[in-house]
Amino acid sequence: PLNKQATTSVSPITWATPPPEPAEALGLAPHRPTLMHRYESAGADGRGRRTAVTSFSAVALSEVEELARYRDRADGTASAQLRRAYDWMRRAGLTLHHRDSISPLADAPSVRVTRRVHDQYARPLEITDLVVDAQQDALVYEFMVPAAG
Repeated sequence: PLNKQATTSVSPITWATPPPEPAEALGLAPHRPTLMHRYESAGADGRGRRTAVTSFSAVALSEVEELARYRDRADGTASAQLRRAYDWMRRAGLTLHHRDSISPLADAPSVRVTRRVHDQYARPLEITDLVVDAQQDALVYEFMVPAAG
């Protein structure tokens, strides 16, 4: 069932250094900053908490003009509307390959979904780590591929 209660969310963008594992997977040099998008939401009652951090590779920033434009605004105070990021990547001529892994967190009733996105040349484009409060009866994972054109 959908949560009909109001939710609160925050989604700032920053130019920052990702943690070592995502940085390595993105092909970034140690301590090299990149565009990062942080998202956090929860129901009005504080339940249903979700947090996500997306880090983009140098390839994504150099080939996707719309992402590159966020660099100057990535001061941690501006919010980003990156819902169209995959559309932008496709328009830039990239074929997207997603690999999602879902694993329970040992110390909390939550699950971690890690999405790694590569292009047709196996170049990494982004990594997203999403942590979802899994106290609900079911975790529904839905993905929609937009129509071409």
